Amino acid sequence: MLCHDWKTRRCFVIAVALVLTTFFPLWPTPSVGASTGASRQAMENPSVDSTEEWQQMPLSVGKGEKFTVFYVSGSWTVDVRNFPRVGPDGYEPAIDREIHQPCKFVPGQPFGKLLGRAGENGTEFPVGAGGTLTAPSSGTLFLRINDADRCLGDNEGSITVAMAGDDDDVRHPLSRQNFDDYCKDQGFAAGVVTTGNDAYSVRCKNSDGSLQGFDNPEEFHNFVTEVCQSAYADISVMDRLTTVNGTYGAWECMNRASYAGVPDLQGWCGSRGLNLFHRADVRYAAYGWTCVNADRTHSEGISMALVCKSQFGQDALDRVSNVRAKTVGDAWDCRYVR
Repeated sequence: MLCHDWKTRRCFVIAVALVLTTFFPLWPTPSVGASTGASRQAMENPSVDSTEEWQQMPLSVGKGEKFTVFYVSGSWTVDVRNFPRVGPDGYEPAIDREIHQPCKFVPGQPFGKLLGRAGENGTEFPVGAGGTLTAPSSGTLFLRINDADRCLGDNEGSITVAMAGDDDDVRHPLSRQNFDDYCKDQGFAAGVVTTGNDAYSVRCKNSDGSLQGFDNPEEFHNFVTEVCQSAYADISVMDRLTTVNGTYGAWECMNRASYAGVPDLQGWCGSRGLNLFHRADVRYAAYGWTCVNADRTHSEGISMALVCKSQFGQDALDRVSNVRAKTVGDAWDCRYVR
């Protein structure tokens, strides 16, 4: 039975280890260095167990490459008898100080923090609830709880995450020059101009000053797809909007993709203990969805790309189809791009 001081916890862990060694000499141990050829073809929502050491994830990264890891659900504890469960950010300082510090895997981070490393011999880095990270080294991604190997015996719980690698090989940039070249090829002698500061303000211009016209955002998307096909004539591409807060650089081309489905924003917010909410104070309705708590005092933005990858796998990307739509299904879709 565990007591409330670190000595008992430490003795318990050691005792468990001795029992297993004595009676189960062939007990299998985790092979951290094992390779299973993990690639960008990720399984949906892998879990990280609090009772295991480094656990291999279905994602490989290159040094300096950006990738994302986001908390989806779950909780864990580094001492099931004495300390509550927490999320991937670990324990708050007041509780962290009560836990036996020599049991900490990375001293500078709180107990219970989700940690990562790239490659079998990579340097540890904090992940926590996640975000966009830069790989400090190349290799397969490994994750674990911040608790030393010898102290894992009294842990309990697991964390489920979503992850995504770099999509540079299926996403291709567009520049002002691309738009200008296309407009001139189509007979607009003055090339391309902008009529405002958002992504839908790009227009081809005639020599007499008249501008190209669009009746709706869908026509504009078709126009950008034609620019994409002109700029990347050797591959099959379509338009993708990365942000409305830009002009030429707000657009990119993505490999022409098959339809995957509608992003489940309600489920995404629910996995964080929040509710889906649509703001009315946005210019383009498609960008009005956010996750909020019950009294709407806290809100979190939604990464559509991560929702699609979490829901449909590593090969999925988000694409806005109608920025003025007021339902998720009419505004957004997820597409397979590989």
